[in-house]
Amino acid sequence: MNRFFFIGLSIAVTAFITANFLLLFGEKSVLPKTVYIGETERTYAAAYTENLPKEAVTAPSRSTQIYVQESEAIDQWLVKEGDAVQGGTELASLNESRTEEQRAIWEAERDALQAELAEVELSLSNLVLERPIGGTDSGTFNDSITDANGNTTDVNVNVDVPQDGPYAAAIAEAERRIAAIGSQLAVVEAQLNQSLANPALISPEEGVVASINRDSEPMSIEIYSNDKVFITYVLEDEWQDVEAQDRAMVHVKGMDQAVSGTVLSVSALPATDSRWLEAYNALDPVDQKNPIAIYEVQLAADSPVEGPIPYGATANAEIVVNEAADAVALPEPWLFDRAEDAGSVLQLQTDGRAATIPVTVSFDVNGKAVLAEGIAPGTIVANEKTLRNFQNAPKVFVPFLSEQPNYELAKSTNWRKYVEYLLARQ
Repeated sequence: MNRFFFIGLSIAVTAFITANFLLLFGEKSVLPKTVYIGETERTYAAAYTENLPKEAVTAPSRSTQIYVQESEAIDQWLVKEGDAVQGGTELASLNESRTEEQRAIWEAERDALQAELAEVELSLSNLVLERPIGGTDSGTFNDSITDANGNTTDVNVNVDVPQDGPYAAAIAEAERRIAAIGSQLAVVEAQLNQSLANPALISPEEGVVASINRDSEPMSIEIYSNDKVFITYVLEDEWQDVEAQDRAMVHVKGMDQAVSGTVLSVSALPATDSRWLEAYNALDPVDQKNPIAIYEVQLAADSPVEGPIPYGATANAEIVVNEAADAVALPEPWLFDRAEDAGSVLQLQTDGRAATIPVTVSFDVNGKAVLAEGIAPGTIVANEKTLRNFQNAPKVFVPFLSEQPNYELAKSTNWRKYVEYLLARQ
């Protein structure tokens, strides 16, 4: 008899508990609930950066090519590869019988460069004046130059801007062309300004002789400037993240410490074969489906690179591709319904409820999502998966927030402070 009584009592108690459980926690339950949250965090504002680490190669900031059209014009080369030269250093003695012909070639080249420079400067002025705020256009300028001898040279000043691109791209390209033409003019004018008594091919600037073409016409000599930059390369998926003027850090053996730098340029054309690209591929070999989708990036230190650093030296660089100041960041798993740069988080309200708040993500770094908007500093956010299933924000309770004493601070505090505190409480 007792056995059946206890079995029936057990069944009744179990049914009662089950029924109450379903009433409380069932999907169709309308009873208000208070949900326990184990993980909470008060947000704060901080600065965050996303860096792109890259191998780099030390290279000259400028490479100057000096050409001589006829081999008979060179009497004797006076320098060799690796020699340091100053502005005005004689590189080769010229054959006096061929000097006038060579000077005529340089004069024609100077006239063409001066005309081209005037065209580009005019184009730049027009672009600056016509540039609308937020507007787009295309700038392509063509002309022909006729010298004193009646020879016509086609000059194409291609400052191409996509229809949907900003005027800033055309202005930057025009400024680049002006700098390049100015460099070429300096080389030619340096040759024309020398004395006719002892004609020679001279260096227009200080640097190092990189190579000499003695065997084929036009003969030439290449001079590396003493100023150095750092060349690295980005792949197709990295190219979108790197822009000119991005901040960077660079370190090379011979420097005491890493120095701050800036991205000088990011090429839009695939990199061509060069000793710099060959060195980079050896330092950071990458197996990719598209073999030509690799682009040159030039970095410059903010202060002159000092110390015995040779051309071609290996450098380590970090490019800041994303940064945010005074931004809120949360652990990535705390975001849910994540889709690209959008998601949601749980925020504790002043009425004790947890509400779902949409947020916009700037970028992810070190396991955290840096938010652009949605959550303000000082807000309490929660990580509780069960809360995501509620249609309405439920009431919640969290563990009692405690603060551990700072042991180092306690040791350094004078005993009189403790006495004053105890007396003040009386």
